[in-house]
Amino acid sequence: MLAPETVLQGRYRVITQIAKGGMGAVYQARDLRLRIDVALKQTLFNDEAYRQAFEREAQILARLRHQALPRVIDHFIDPQGQFLVMEFIHGEDLGNQLARLGRRFASPQVLPMVIKWMDQLLDVLNYLHTRPVPVIHRDIKPKNLKLTPSHDIILLDFGLARGGMTVSAGIDGSGTRKVYGFTPPYAPYEQMRDGEPDPRSDIYSLSATLYHLLTGVLPPDAMTRMARLVNGQPDPLRPIRSLAPHVPEGLAQLIEQGMATLIDQRPQSAREMREALHRLRGKPAAAAPAVLRPIPQPVAPPVPEPTETPSQPSPEEPSPAQLTTPVGTMLRRLITGSQVRSIAFSPDGKRLLAGYDDYTVGVWEASTGEQVTSLRGHESTVRTVAWSPDGKLAVTGSDDETVRIWRTDDWQLLQTIQHPGCPIESIAFSPDGRYLATGGWGSAITLYELRQQKITPIGLFTSPFVHSLSFSPDGSLLAAGCYDGAIYLWQVADQRALEPINGFNTFIYSVAFNPASTIIAASSGTTIRLWRLKDYHPLDTLQGHTAPVRGLAFSPRSPILASVSEDRSARFWHMEQAQPLPLVLEHSAGVSCLSFSPDGQLLATGAHDGRICLWQAPTK
Repeated sequence: MLAPETVLQGRYRVITQIAKGGMGAVYQARDLRLRIDVALKQTLFNDEAYRQAFEREAQILARLRHQALPRVIDHFIDPQGQFLVMEFIHGEDLGNQLARLGRRFASPQVLPMVIKWMDQLLDVLNYLHTRPVPVIHRDIKPKNLKLTPSHDIILLDFGLARGGMTVSAGIDGSGTRKVYGFTPPYAPYEQMRDGEPDPRSDIYSLSATLYHLLTGVLPPDAMTRMARLVNGQPDPLRPIRSLAPHVPEGLAQLIEQGMATLIDQRPQSAREMREALHRLRGKPAAAAPAVLRPIPQPVAPPVPEPTETPSQPSPEEPSPAQLTTPVGTMLRRLITGSQVRSIAFSPDGKRLLAGYDDYTVGVWEASTGEQVTSLRGHESTVRTVAWSPDGKLAVTGSDDETVRIWRTDDWQLLQTIQHPGCPIESIAFSPDGRYLATGGWGSAITLYELRQQKITPIGLFTSPFVHSLSFSPDGSLLAAGCYDGAIYLWQVADQRALEPINGFNTFIYSVAFNPASTIIAASSGTTIRLWRLKDYHPLDTLQGHTAPVRGLAFSPRSPILASVSEDRSARFWHMEQAQPLPLVLEHSAGVSCLSFSPDGQLLATGAHDGRICLWQAPTK
């Protein structure tokens, strides 16, 4: 056991032990360099085969990028063990909640949250299972599920007594030794018999976890169930609805199918099971107890509720530009079917580009709400989208480590740029359309030059992991908001690095320049800060959001900054007065992205519930 205040690698100071098992422990520690809390996962293998397997696993896990997974920051081998350094997730795990609340947890009030978590976990399992080197978690259970302040789920791996998360390729160093593990009530039969890892094993563990959450009853282990069935006795697994009648029948059947003792009888992939869940949620219920209701949201000030945009809008329906409505009115709501990660207005303001969790990109008519097309080809979440300033190209970046370039007159794919080892987090065009910058979870930002609709790399800017990129409106500067809490800046003309702005203690979500290129804004956590560019003088700190601020955008036509947050709101700030406007745009889920129309009249926001909202924006 590592004692508190122990410092490893001259960088990580141990605070306290938070988990322990036969093969190691997990500690909460402080990263003295980045000044953030981290989780140190220690494993105690002694031979070279295990050491090599650990290094291969660490390298693969470090490339994982999903909102439901903690990030792997570092790994190292020390005389006291081998260590993974991971993002530390604050909050209570579901195992503790079940132990504290017991059967009270399994209530109709919690059902909508469990459905939400099921959808998020199936999404992350699909992501893990479809990596170039598939990742099988092998120890999904309530103890390994933690809630964020916005009540989203994070899948952890603290089950060190039994091995925890395992990469299916390269972990069997000698051909005979394996580092596999499980927790009996949640493990499938093939796993308890030391079978090979399979994505359907994770489906069983997830389903058993959901069974426990929905019923408050620990399921019998798969070995016992199989023994009973082989002997011709009834399955000891009690039907979900016999224990929790409020659970919809279709949902109960889907989870029980996921808990089939024979692997071939389960849903064959997390994607297949998630699609089945979405079909259930889209069905009208036959009876009240079987309704899959939307997740209850906090009571918010009433917002004028528009009609859902139909697939074929009526000809007489007015466009947003024709509506004379008060500032802050929602003009249109587009239902996308997947979490919205990025959004951008076209240069003429007529269309919207939106990147989704389901690996696709939607193109929408802003005036009618009609979807023009869906761009397919990415193999993971589309984190960032952008239009070229002339509107002739659209560029998309994804966790699949590619940037794709599309021609907008017919939406044909022109070019795919590979960024090995770098899931793409942000892309940005220079105002004159000459340059394109791309960055993400690699070690550098790539600068491309646009030549006759062809993108050619011309330079690399060394930086930590990048969350957000932005060119100044005058085209002179490129800014990057990075993982270490600093804003990195470069002169575009000569690609010269400038002194960074050290503004935060942890990673920056968004950076933005004002239209005059005199001020830069950045967000980290719940805080927004402003600096004067000519001398980096700090101007103001804007507070008001209660959850991470995911996106910032300056209005192109007025001294107004807009921000969106996981607290389910968009807010506005008057730059000349450094004051918030008395206007909060309430959403039904966390908001991840935003974009002003070129004339500043409209604000588009994208949220985790798959909705894009168009609002009448303040203009003064």
